[in-house]
Amino acid sequence: MSSDTAIFLDFSNTITTVESENDSLYKWLDFVGKKYHITTDIRSMFLTKRMEKLIEREKKYRTFMEINHEVLYELFSVEEIYEEEYYRFHEENLKLRPDFIDFITLAREKFRIVMVTDADNIYTERTLSALGIKEYFDHIVTAESVMAPKPDPRIFNAALRLSNNPSRVVFIGDSERRDIEGAKRMKFYTLKMQDTPGPTIADATVHCFSDVAKIINNGTFYSVS
Repeated sequence: MSSDTAIFLDFSNTITTVESENDSLYKWLDFVGKKYHITTDIRSMFLTKRMEKLIEREKKYRTFMEINHEVLYELFSVEEIYEEEYYRFHEENLKLRPDFIDFITLAREKFRIVMVTDADNIYTERTLSALGIKEYFDHIVTAESVMAPKPDPRIFNAALRLSNNPSRVVFIGDSERRDIEGAKRMKFYTLKMQDTPGPTIADATVHCFSDVAKIINNGTFYSVS
């Protein structure tokens, strides 16, 4: 393991596939919709409203589950959001990107590996256990554990402290706003995981973890200042 280098990774849509994330969320929303006999487009309405609240969350922290409840209550007067089903659908349907295990197995022999996720503690614990990948991370930092989501520097600083303040960090994430912009402000070398081309300020874009491995093997990291 390189004592002065660390790899920080986002969780949802970075390690897991976008399709499985959407499938898990939609199954839960459809379940809630049936319970409350909601006939309007619960999926699109929920996603639009939740995005607004995720931006608000950067100034006033709440857990994802609290936001889920706020959105469903404001839109449909839903009182019971069926949290257990939310977790269960994600446990049953989330899928890893196909080459993640091969990548992380080799990477953890050389680098400190830290997950930096906006997810809640219970969700992270349950889904990582279901996916069988918790053991691959030296540390896991959730937004709930520091009461601050990305791009707030507090969550990145917590990851730095836990990994003994490495001089070099590469950050891999999918969100331009939360992951890439936040990590760039920390002077990390940034890789954006994206399935379709799009504008980004990331240092490089990747479409799979094989792409990540090629870049990391070149040793092109920025020093943390």
